[in-house]
Amino acid sequence: MSPRLKSVLFYLGGMLLLGFVAGLAGGWVGHIEASDPALAAQIAPFELVGIAVLGVAGMVFALVVSVRWMRVIDEAAREAHKSAWFWGGSVGLLAAMPILMMGVLPQTADWRLPDWFFGRTDPMAYAAMGAWALISLMLLGYGVAWAWWWWKRR
Repeated sequence: MSPRLKSVLFYLGGMLLLGFVAGLAGGWVGHIEASDPALAAQIAPFELVGIAVLGVAGMVFALVVSVRWMRVIDEAAREAHKSAWFWGGSVGLLAAMPILMMGVLPQTADWRLPDWFFGRTDPMAYAAMGAWALISLMLLGYGVAWAWWWWKRR
């Protein structure tokens, strides 16, 4: 195993450890909040800061792992991922455009979306649902384009 690949695996292990610790901390805080509502109100600001710090740390880890991984893989795999992200991600984003355009039409003012985001119906929940939908469509397009790229070159 090359030293560069070992480095990538080290950072990937760090990401997994960070996710495990964040999951444990979230479960512990959820248990505390459920058992003592007064304490829950006191720790809420720290909870928000903790989530933000862990989120930023996770993104930094993911970026480092991605950059190191792209430097380790061969040129064909690198081209497959770049092509898949460009074409698949673009097509996935384009698939959502009609829905996004319909959202500004006056005829859709009375439409009500389902409360799939933990039963919430506020604007922030709808924004989060839309972001997840766009990311999901782009990743689906990426997966299809990646498989297509390798299928054509087998």
